[in-house]
Amino acid sequence: MFIEIMRRKRMKKGIRKALAAVLALSMTAALASCGSTGGKTAAESAPAAETSVQAAATGAADTTAAPGEKIVNIGVTDQLGTLNPLNMDWTFINLYSTSLMFLPLASFNSQNSVDYMLAESITTDDNLTFHVKIRDDASWSDGQPVTSDDVIFTILRMTSPEVANYNFDFSMFKGFDGGASPSGAESIDGLKKIDDKNLDFIATTPMSLNTFLNNVATWICILPSHVLKDVPAKDLLTYDWFNHPDVVDGPYVLDSYDSAHYISYHANDKYMFGAPKIDKLNVKIVQPSELLAGLKSGEIDFINPSTGAVPATDRDAVEKLDGVKAVWTEPVTNEMTFFNTKKVTDARVRKAFVEAIDRNTILSSLLGGHGEITDGFVMSGSPLYDSSKGTIPYDLQDAKKLVDEAVSDGKWDSSTELQYYVSSSDDFAVKASQIIQQELAQAGIKVKINTVDFATLMSVAGTDDVDVFSVQYTITPADFYADENSLVNAEESWTGGYQNPDVAKALAATQTASSEDELKKLYRTVDDKMIEDVPMFSLYFMSNLGVVSSRLQNATPSLYGSYNNIQEWDIAE
Repeated sequence: MFIEIMRRKRMKKGIRKALAAVLALSMTAALASCGSTGGKTAAESAPAAETSVQAAATGAADTTAAPGEKIVNIGVTDQLGTLNPLNMDWTFINLYSTSLMFLPLASFNSQNSVDYMLAESITTDDNLTFHVKIRDDASWSDGQPVTSDDVIFTILRMTSPEVANYNFDFSMFKGFDGGASPSGAESIDGLKKIDDKNLDFIATTPMSLNTFLNNVATWICILPSHVLKDVPAKDLLTYDWFNHPDVVDGPYVLDSYDSAHYISYHANDKYMFGAPKIDKLNVKIVQPSELLAGLKSGEIDFINPSTGAVPATDRDAVEKLDGVKAVWTEPVTNEMTFFNTKKVTDARVRKAFVEAIDRNTILSSLLGGHGEITDGFVMSGSPLYDSSKGTIPYDLQDAKKLVDEAVSDGKWDSSTELQYYVSSSDDFAVKASQIIQQELAQAGIKVKINTVDFATLMSVAGTDDVDVFSVQYTITPADFYADENSLVNAEESWTGGYQNPDVAKALAATQTASSEDELKKLYRTVDDKMIEDVPMFSLYFMSNLGVVSSRLQNATPSLYGSYNNIQEWDIAE
């Protein structure tokens, strides 16, 4: 993240800023044992004070159903950052809460395919020009149609110097110099209106349709230009209308919110896919430790694995709880571990580091086996996974041999103590690092474990203060290009600027590949180089836990697409 191309081009302008954005989606379903599932500098967990399920239900949130009225309560453990699409980052709590009111063009679903939302279709003939057809029946709640002007307005305002949302960098599209649009721009070469329901995005370099869908189409929530066009761009981020928007195109309308406690909505009966059957929707922002109590009491009906972190200590109890269904996701979240290759320069030492770790035992003992061990970026739940791909084995004797060879060749100093960083909020990684420290010692590798808060981890990642670090990172299984390109094909990156011509060639080719089989081979090339050179490795891929009440129908917890059919959710009679 769960990590997209819009953030990539600003790496040289500030690696920490870009990499903080990189982690926004990557942390989505991550940190599942620790009470933080995602954020721009990690989405903060709900604050400890006054955040019980009961407290979250107080204030302006309406949790009492009138006769015949249906209410559903969603439990989340991430603090809300924004409900303004112009201030959007790459955090699921912000995306999902905002897109209930303002739809994106498309949304990925649990099958890693696309559900079109505002768009009827998105196509390209040359991987440069992307044709977007907006649904004929797409309309705002005031009866006005959703048009190409709305899409262009939203992007031009988001990228304007006055708003300057650096999470979204459009520098790969024509006219967006440095990723931004000119102040006051009402049109731009990279966005061409064909008519009210058709427009083209025009790129400067080839981009695959998957990459376009996984970035532009799914993460930008479209605003009504006819309502906001006269508001000065400098005022849009603080414009009071966003606290109570009265014109939406999504399934719900905002009633009230407290970013640390709740968000309350009522149904948009003019929603183009049909009026929602659930009259009122409440998002309750609670501590992770309070989710189980909320499920038991019936105060929480639904937990999305991308925004609600059920603690490891409560997972067995949740699975055994009557009246709810626990749903484990495919193992998508990667506990990625990055080497600073400028400091740990010998690939033999990096490989020895991995071989000395009994990853399967860590997976079974700490995660209860809910995950998998595979190396590189592509996990088994991806359609781009090659099942014949190798994995670095647990081999303590070979690890010792590799270290000895590096020492003998003068490439490694056996007295070196590697600085290994993990986030204090990532309970699994903290526990795993203690095991790893002992296992590495047996191979002759000394490490010092530095357990820091997430913000500190992000501030030092990729710097010379760090030799190696682990962080939970989620990538949409349908498209790996943007993440891999920034992590292992950039002059500045978390891997210390690791680059390889075979990796660069393979990644470039993914943007013009004509088939899934071709993509699979290209991403296999990258994964094979990760296994050979070891600039990074996967400590484990972990599954995440979602929960749904038995009384709630047509609702399925999933990392992606849980709310795509929210208008069909219903309460069992």
